[in-house]
Amino acid sequence: MRGLSDREWGEQLMQLLAPGAEESWGTILPGEPHSKARPRFNKDGRAYKDPADAAAEQATKGRMRRFFRRGPLTGNVALGCIFFRSTRQEIDADNMLKHVCDAGNGILFLDDSQVTAKYGQIELDAVAPRTILVLAPHVSSMQRGTDYVRDCAGCDKQFTPSRYTQKCCSRDCVPAARRAEAGR
Repeated sequence: MRGLSDREWGEQLMQLLAPGAEESWGTILPGEPHSKARPRFNKDGRAYKDPADAAAEQATKGRMRRFFRRGPLTGNVALGCIFFRSTRQEIDADNMLKHVCDAGNGILFLDDSQVTAKYGQIELDAVAPRTILVLAPHVSSMQRGTDYVRDCAGCDKQFTPSRYTQKCCSRDCVPAARRAEAGR
């Protein structure tokens, strides 16, 4: 895949992650790709976010806001990144993807739990470090976000079930659902 333009990299990645997607988005985030740092702990044993990691996440969020202005996707999401690093420093692709996912919360998607397909690749480019980011709705049997709603059997309002067999939005609706089922 050497010799491809960033656009060609992104298009091939999108075909891999979400073939036939009606809508997809792609951008290039300039600068050295960041990796999600491990949590730090103070003397009391409480976890806190490293200030450098927090600053990097905010910078990535800012770049994403400029790129993705339509508002967050609400269903399943496919996310792919090709990270062009300026050095051969050993950094895991999954930690860099985690950084992108955390920065994308509320911007690219409501929550990174919606990402049902993801891909990360690391390449070397000492001259122009950057991240090629692609994003599309993803078709999966594991429904997330607003893709996973059903009508309550008791009150007919839409709700997101916490388990596959859940038929009612609350315990209060169970008696009405039973009456409706008995009347059939």
